[in-house]
Amino acid sequence: MRESTSSPQQRKPLILFLTVILLCFAAPATRAQSVAGIDTSQWAIFRSDKLGFEVKYPNNWRAQIPTSTTSESVLIREPQQGGGSPLSLQFWVQRKINPRGHAIEYWYADQVEAIASLPLSTHTTLGSRPAIRREVVGSLGNHFDWFTSLNATDVFEVTITQPVDQKRLNPIYEAILSTLRFTN
Repeated sequence: MRESTSSPQQRKPLILFLTVILLCFAAPATRAQSVAGIDTSQWAIFRSDKLGFEVKYPNNWRAQIPTSTTSESVLIREPQQGGGSPLSLQFWVQRKINPRGHAIEYWYADQVEAIASLPLSTHTTLGSRPAIRREVVGSLGNHFDWFTSLNATDVFEVTITQPVDQKRLNPIYEAILSTLRFTN
């Protein structure tokens, strides 16, 4: 039997590496568990080859493509209920907003530099792509945005606004975002 001659000091990089690998695989599992209570298998599907994505949403919700604007977007929302505001999220494609073709992190950093008041953000994924998540808490509500590259020059954005007293992202939004898939 062969004995290991490596010291604890020599094993630290290996342990660190294995920990990082474990976290990389555990993070998607954690996200999947956070929406596991919501079954999306029978939901409706919105797909747009022009916008380059598809996403599932609850069957009683509606997808609307605004006709009165020049923006490329789709609004997905639940039906109006009682006196409260319905849940909704909007998907946007901003064409040629990234003319240098930077990775989304560098594009966003340029935006922050140009507009010094942009809030702090976190790195995440959206539809299996590297993304930036931004959260703004204000008197009109909690505003969540995700940005990712759709292609070399176009940026894909998701926006959600929740009531000011709702600090955490509503689980239905997490479930919807977990179904997002890019088609290009």
